[in-house]
Amino acid sequence: MQISRHCDIEKDFKNLKHFSAPEESLEAWEAIFCLKGIIETTGIDIFPGFGSHKIYKGRVVPLKENFGKSKGYRVIFEVIDNNFSKILVFSRHGVYKSEQELIKIIKNRLEI
Repeated sequence: MQISRHCDIEKDFKNLKHFSAPEESLEAWEAIFCLKGIIETTGIDIFPGFGSHKIYKGRVVPLKENFGKSKGYRVIFEVIDNNFSKILVFSRHGVYKSEQELIKIIKNRLEI
């Protein structure tokens, strides 16, 4: 499995600057995801409401923090085909004011 990042992921890292090791946490998740794939990677669910786009949300364990996945980072990604995925949003619970704000960002990055 190959994975790429949307060009706006750097903006997401800036929003997470007061948290410990967001980029390292995402890199660790990417390594596991590339090795195991969507079926064997834990904490991944479908994110409905995007038509024909296969959008998923996953939980990422925050490195260098004493929290589990539930209080960790969130990754939203699109499965392009069986061998390629693209990360659209990397966030943390509470960074966005509402689920609607997050959906709007995803749609903008998908260019729907």
